[in-house]
Amino acid sequence: MADHVEPPFTAVSSPGRLVLGGRIDERSRLTDLAGAIASGPLTIDLSDVCYINSLGVRDWVTFLRRLAHQQVTITLERCAEVMVLQMNMIVDARGDARIASFFAPFACDACGWEGASLVVTDQVQALIAAGHTPEDDCPDCGARARFADFVDRYFLFLNATA
Repeated sequence: MADHVEPPFTAVSSPGRLVLGGRIDERSRLTDLAGAIASGPLTIDLSDVCYINSLGVRDWVTFLRRLAHQQVTITLERCAEVMVLQMNMIVDARGDARIASFFAPFACDACGWEGASLVVTDQVQALIAAGHTPEDDCPDCGARARFADFVDRYFLFLNATA
């Protein structure tokens, strides 16, 4: 039986956009990456991040701070659940970034499917603020899938300010 190996850190950049993936840890060199980014708006796609450790969080926070110092306006989109969990525990893991979308855990009672679905912040912010949870269609059977975590805990990062 083969051991599960997390993919290495990847960063794909184009003007105004950065896609990060794999493991964010002490080998990621995020702080070096910050120096190569020009001022202005930057959208960072975090959907392919599969792991982040404490040293990775430290480097991520430093990365966000350097970008802010360089006058980069950051929008985070498609935030992986591992990043949402860090932003919920450590306010600086969000920095001053705007959260456009994120993945959240859902479950379908009809067929038993469990997985992550993309949630667009602007479409659910009022619902979440009222203490309600978003719903989504189950990708397997089409029934309504329910949010599968605690609304008062999972969405804390949306209200956090650095």
